[in-house]
Amino acid sequence: MIEETNRHLRTVIFAALVLLAYRVWLTYSTPIHLFFDEAYYYGWSQSIDWGYYSKPPMVAWLIRLTTDLLGDSEWAIKVGAPILYSATAYIIFNIGRRLRNSQIGLSAALLFLTMPLVSFNSLFITTDAPLLFFWALALLLFLKAQESNSWRCWILAGVVGGLGLLSKYTFILFPAGFLLYALISKDGRTLLTNIRFWFACILAISILMPNLWWNYQHDFISFQHTAEIAQQAENSYSLARLLEFLVTQFVVFGPLAMVLLMVAMLSASKGTKLLWSLFVPIFVVISIQALSARANINWGAPAYVTGVLIAAFAASQLRLGKALVTLALVVNLILMVGFYHYPYIQNKLEIVPTQNNNPYTRISGWFELAKALEPELERYPDLYIASESRKVLAYFGYYREPKNLNGRALDIDGHIISQYELKYPIEANSKESYLFVSEHFTSENLARYFMNAEPLKTVSVRVAEDLTRTIHLTLVSELRAKQ
Repeated sequence: MIEETNRHLRTVIFAALVLLAYRVWLTYSTPIHLFFDEAYYYGWSQSIDWGYYSKPPMVAWLIRLTTDLLGDSEWAIKVGAPILYSATAYIIFNIGRRLRNSQIGLSAALLFLTMPLVSFNSLFITTDAPLLFFWALALLLFLKAQESNSWRCWILAGVVGGLGLLSKYTFILFPAGFLLYALISKDGRTLLTNIRFWFACILAISILMPNLWWNYQHDFISFQHTAEIAQQAENSYSLARLLEFLVTQFVVFGPLAMVLLMVAMLSASKGTKLLWSLFVPIFVVISIQALSARANINWGAPAYVTGVLIAAFAASQLRLGKALVTLALVVNLILMVGFYHYPYIQNKLEIVPTQNNNPYTRISGWFELAKALEPELERYPDLYIASESRKVLAYFGYYREPKNLNGRALDIDGHIISQYELKYPIEANSKESYLFVSEHFTSENLARYFMNAEPLKTVSVRVAEDLTRTIHLTLVSELRAKQ
């Protein structure tokens, strides 16, 4: 048994390291350019704080750590994501081994490593990377604390829970899962009588307190943003929108892995009550969100930390379970390689790229636009760039040399919608000059807002057959008073 466990452990470590190396190599050698949120978060990371406009601080802290160690290149900004996903797979292996056996841990870890969502997110640094890492680590520490009831384990669980809350506010659904666990399990009810469990919860909240204080100082802007996201889109219920969200989860989780998860729903696997208790709340909440407004396909991601374990439990009870897991992994790997090398495959098949048939279109063209404008930007080294768009500010702030990460925001309607508008708005009585960069605003448009608006240059880059990006550069000064 020990020999088998060690063999499974070596397999997980080998797979995690191979995929980590592959993903880092891919972002470095291709290269995979930044998505604008990554450039946005990089700007945050250069001004360390307890909170930012739309997110708690962990993603910025993570980027600051990797870029301080490895430099400010695009791959160094991204590298925290594949590292944390590989580490999360190792933690999931240990959870499975602790709950049942190392085979469960092996299957779950490999399903997680190759999950399409993880494959996609490994190329881009987002809040999901630290969220899923701390979600898995908190679960492992909880299991250890439940078994030993040692103060050390409960304290560590509380600390990790706090770090999870500092990663994404969605983490609040992690302790909510234990309330469901208490409803369906005697062990869960016993847990709620354990003062050490509640101490861990209080410790987690106390670690979040600096972020809550930051939000208090900024009119709870992060929670305002979260509420607006939850309420946007249609104001009526839509079964079609819910169905769309549920169908896309087959792509997020992996088609055959989702089949295993559905099999688990129809069977009662011993030892999975806690796993289901952590899975159900977040999946139900996000499904309700999809029904009532809009839900991004990745919002249910934390559910799949326990989802892969539930699928592995289900496979262990089937006669062809190992074969099904193997087939699920093969399908996931095919999807991963297809996505990673999609432009090459598309080129070989002589398919003309369009904005709808190339998943990399959204990150294409911005580097080239910045380089095309570089000579003009160099003429005004002391002027801040400005824009009405956080996307444009993030991209040109990063790609400009030297970097201009605190670009100034033109607030059109008085409603704060970005970190730039929160921290770096163009003041109403400002006499300063700015290099205004915009996809939509020309000098004629900007004359409505500034006393002086001199066109400098317009550049365009063709990204796909049906998509050309255009940027207008305008020298502006003296913001007009709002009417």
